[in-house]
Amino acid sequence: MTSIDRAVVLAAGEGRRTRPLTRYQPKPMLRVAGRPILEYPLDALADNGIESVVLVVGHGKNRIQNHFESSYRTLDLTYVTQSTQLGSGHALQMAAEYAGETFLVVNGDNVIDATMVRGTVDRYAESDAAACLAVASSNRTGEYGTVGIRDGLVERIDEDEHSSSARVNTGVYAFDRTIFDALERTDFVDGERPLTGAIDELTGDVVAATPNGVWFDPSYPWDLLSTNRTLIYSHPDLVAAEGPVDDSARVHDSAVVGENVLVGPDCKVSAGAVVRDGTCLHASTTVGENTVLEGSIVGPDSRVGANAVLRDTIVGGGATIGDGTVSPGRSATVVLDGIEYTDKRMGGIVADRATVGSNVTITPGCRIGPRGNVASGVDLGYDVAEGAEVRG
Repeated sequence: MTSIDRAVVLAAGEGRRTRPLTRYQPKPMLRVAGRPILEYPLDALADNGIESVVLVVGHGKNRIQNHFESSYRTLDLTYVTQSTQLGSGHALQMAAEYAGETFLVVNGDNVIDATMVRGTVDRYAESDAAACLAVASSNRTGEYGTVGIRDGLVERIDEDEHSSSARVNTGVYAFDRTIFDALERTDFVDGERPLTGAIDELTGDVVAATPNGVWFDPSYPWDLLSTNRTLIYSHPDLVAAEGPVDDSARVHDSAVVGENVLVGPDCKVSAGAVVRDGTCLHASTTVGENTVLEGSIVGPDSRVGANAVLRDTIVGGGATIGDGTVSPGRSATVVLDGIEYTDKRMGGIVADRATVGSNVTITPGCRIGPRGNVASGVDLGYDVAEGAEVRG
């Protein structure tokens, strides 16, 4: 049992940078290594003796509530709704009624392990501080709030991508109730009240923890793929699977299934198919004859036809990929919110219930929206909107 038995998990966001995968579900419910992202922080809390969790939900909240209901493992779950996305600080305010005198806060769209929570709790318990913030080293400081530390205390949290600090905010915190007074003093920035801004408003010390545990923030589609691969290859203890191939899956004797893959319940892998390089097949997926899947994520109830090749590709739930279709992957240029990202290891994205015909070539980085339809023989070099049809 830890000295803290309550936690708030922030799970209200949509995840705009992972569209169209998050069009109808929140980012915390996207699956990596066979399970929703949100299960990883909940496991980390349960493994540290946390008893009660408040889940702050918003976009696609029914997906979360229907999946977890009122409990998860040893955790009692309570839900509060952030109806309008007004930032992480505002989300925490929604949970004020249920938070204890001291409590943890974690992001529901990050993959963490028990070490991240334990290190934060222990550092907070040994201090006389108002808060504790877990930090990690990263070479992607431009994407996170960089953290300046002196003598174990947090001096600043900023988003200066040219900062000399390589330490970033992991979104794992310990607080006492003074954080809520600090939030009241925190201004909105671009329509959002940031939790990091409230930390600057605290009157007591804020200590830094360096737990050196598992922490991944799959903010972009290519991050989902790399996180999926890394968990399968390097952290099998975090992957909830009896083994690489579920007992109920049907794998043809002539199919090749690599060691570092996951094949979920009731999947079918047909003759001559090859599944390797961190590929994850979710429940009831069908893979056609002589198809090659490398480094890809294929959602539940999806069908990939015969003689297809999918590399570094994400396929949503209930989607169909026709015979002979190729998504070559390896290196993509993607534009998100007007920003161009180059040389990313990514193929195409085929969102939930989309249909791709036979002998289609998907240029790396192309995204097909939910229920989109691409006719056979198309050489696809652009995004397809939700429900749109591309004719040959």
